[in-house]
Amino acid sequence: MLYLEDVHCRRGLQAQGFSVRIPSLSVERGEVIALTGPSGCGKSTVLEILGLVLRPDGAGAFAWREGGDSRPLDLAALWGAGSDRQLSGLRAERIGFVLQTGGLLPYLTVRRNIFLVRRLLGLSLQSTLVDELVEALGIGHLLGRKPHQLSIGERQRASIARALAHEPALFLADEPTSALDPKLAGEVFELMMSAVEKTGSAAVIVSHDHDRVRACGLREIRAQSGDACSVFEGLA
Repeated sequence: MLYLEDVHCRRGLQAQGFSVRIPSLSVERGEVIALTGPSGCGKSTVLEILGLVLRPDGAGAFAWREGGDSRPLDLAALWGAGSDRQLSGLRAERIGFVLQTGGLLPYLTVRRNIFLVRRLLGLSLQSTLVDELVEALGIGHLLGRKPHQLSIGERQRASIARALAHEPALFLADEPTSALDPKLAGEVFELMMSAVEKTGSAAVIVSHDHDRVRACGLREIRAQSGDACSVFEGLA
């Protein structure tokens, strides 16, 4: 579905800057990948590149393809041509993103937050999938509340539901359990995995929890850091 080769990006200036490089990465529908590595190594930068939020400085290949008969969409060419409108359309329709802080809009109820992207995309507000996500994540009793009335764990679960509500092809999560205690983090992680499975989305999740990544049998892409450059490569 998503294929990258020799993608690189630099952030910051001169001595304060750092670079990330992805020699090769493919992400297929239904696959869950964990991005791991020490703090500050560029995991969030990689996630922003995959989410079409951050333009890479260079790419040998960066392509998106859905459906066996469809032609790949050359994202590298779109970046080069400055086709921001087409890229933003793809990002809105086919990608769901969960931030470390959740990112719920404070003035909307949980229900309105969850349905926000569906509403903006003109999708039906009657959705069996959303009902199933709400049940799987255990947030049915929270739908009428606003974010400030929720615990951190509840906000993260609501954010996961919102990111998956429009059935994205690609689900991205940036350390979604980092602010939770270990027990609650484990519970939310398992709920998130169950919710992702319901949609059949591909998923890339930034995590520091190596034990949980291994216990879940996730494919791992680890940062190999050195000389202000992190190289993200897959592990067997």
